[in-house]
Amino acid sequence: MFCKVLLFRDECYHWVVDGTSGDIKNAGIAKTDAAGILSRMSRSSKPRRPRTRSQETDQPPVSPRKPAKPRSLKLRIIGGTMRGRTVVYHGAEFTRPMKDSVRESLFNIIGTRVKGSEVIDVFAGTGAVAFESLSRGASSAIAIEKNRRAHLFLQSTAETLDVTDKIKILFGDAFRLGAAILGPASADAPLMDTPRITFLCPPYAMWESITDQLNGLIRLAMAHSPPGSLIVAETEKHFDTSKLPIADWDHRVYGGTRLSIVEPPMVCGSRM
Repeated sequence: MFCKVLLFRDECYHWVVDGTSGDIKNAGIAKTDAAGILSRMSRSSKPRRPRTRSQETDQPPVSPRKPAKPRSLKLRIIGGTMRGRTVVYHGAEFTRPMKDSVRESLFNIIGTRVKGSEVIDVFAGTGAVAFESLSRGASSAIAIEKNRRAHLFLQSTAETLDVTDKIKILFGDAFRLGAAILGPASADAPLMDTPRITFLCPPYAMWESITDQLNGLIRLAMAHSPPGSLIVAETEKHFDTSKLPIADWDHRVYGGTRLSIVEPPMVCGSRM
């Protein structure tokens, strides 16, 4: 048997003929929609062509996702007279504030030693450590920051917390200013016997790249801090603490952070 198909414009007529006798199998002629048949024939007879590279490149390029803008975050003051108040963190990468949980653990360790002390925050960043110290009774604080934007945030926070009379915010290089503050006092300067707490919380990478300069600040603090003072160094938890100046360090690890705390020893009634 075979099938014949006749197309007239938009109509199609087909009939089936017996292959042996040649007679028309079906006397009736069926009329079918020609467009439908041609469409089905076209789909079945024409193989799909694979996409070529030129076709792929003709597609409009997908624009890369824009990096998220730094988002301001609020760090809370954990204890003291300003408990619950906030320190704004601008979210920029140049500042890495100490986490609230780590800061809480730190002040649980140093406890009442903060009250009445002078605080030196050498790499201040957001100033969270200095403001926490003032909240817990520190008599005064010095915060050093070389990034102009962070320095402006420090000033704004001090005004918001109404502690501008207790904190001195210095703009400049932490090593130059820190050495001047932590080093020996001038001959005509009055004798200072107020205990000092020195916080060294620089970017972690500095502990590997400029260890000697950081240790220089630690040695100055050890040699010239009044009796009862403390030095706190914040590093990444895997930092080799044997690189720190030799002293009776108390090391504590909290997550990815290591806190190293030491009280400079006394020798013959004076600091080493």
